[in-house]
Amino acid sequence: MNHKFSQVSSRNVNQIKKGGIVFQFFFGDKEKNDVLTLKLEAMKRTVIFGWLMIISVIAFGQEKKQYSNEIYGVKVSPPRFTGNEELKTKLNEKEVGSLNTYLTRHFQYPENSIMFQEEGTEVVRFVVTPEGELTDFNVINSVSPEIDTEVLRVLKSSDRMWKPGLNNGEPVAMEKEISIAIKFNRMGDGINYIENFVDLAQRYVVKGNKKMFAQKNCKGALKYYDYAMRYLPNDKSLLVTRGLCKYELGDTQGAYRDWTRIRTLGGLDGDAYLDNLCGLKGFPEMISTIQGVK
Repeated sequence: MNHKFSQVSSRNVNQIKKGGIVFQFFFGDKEKNDVLTLKLEAMKRTVIFGWLMIISVIAFGQEKKQYSNEIYGVKVSPPRFTGNEELKTKLNEKEVGSLNTYLTRHFQYPENSIMFQEEGTEVVRFVVTPEGELTDFNVINSVSPEIDTEVLRVLKSSDRMWKPGLNNGEPVAMEKEISIAIKFNRMGDGINYIENFVDLAQRYVVKGNKKMFAQKNCKGALKYYDYAMRYLPNDKSLLVTRGLCKYELGDTQGAYRDWTRIRTLGGLDGDAYLDNLCGLKGFPEMISTIQGVK
């Protein structure tokens, strides 16, 4: 059984509906942060809990720099969700082009995910073709198989609702990436999902570092790094450390995937924290991979 949602209001994030379950969806991009408060339409009303779903659309890492300026004389514009006729009849013009609105209206939360209160950050990458079709879906970070399936279902249903990316005005295939953070909490707790996710990830990282550096137990450390990655899959320092841990365990392919992900996200923001890692096995390979040096 899946649960569908209907819109209740668009601004009051503290609203609580008696006799029902209120779902709060937080979403936005770098320019703004909007909020929808949704009411769960479900048969079971006895269990009261809340969950936060944060949807933000970001450009594929290697394209971010291209989107803001002309690169080598080529003016690049990213793919953009435009919606469809159905939305135009139900929503105002501002909401028509919102992928956030489309996802919140069509996402059906899996029963098992509610039962186990699964939370974390789902990251999905796909290609928008010159015709506005979506293809080559790839789950970069999974919250659960059930949520993977539902997110992909909703994204695939938006096929041909996209304006393709442009190179000097010509439609071309481009990659797009979205991050969906899902946080469970009891209504009225007032928990900031960002602070909560960072706090949870940091706790796991501390435990992982103790295992890896103090106890020399890389296998035990990897378990905690994986837990942390569930919440902050785009954290570069975490990708650095987990990659080195994997390399130490002999999982070179896994290590290179983590380090390549850093390059995809735009490379390292600084190298001060690397001083304590330079003596570790795999460090030269990591730097070469992040810098794109073969």
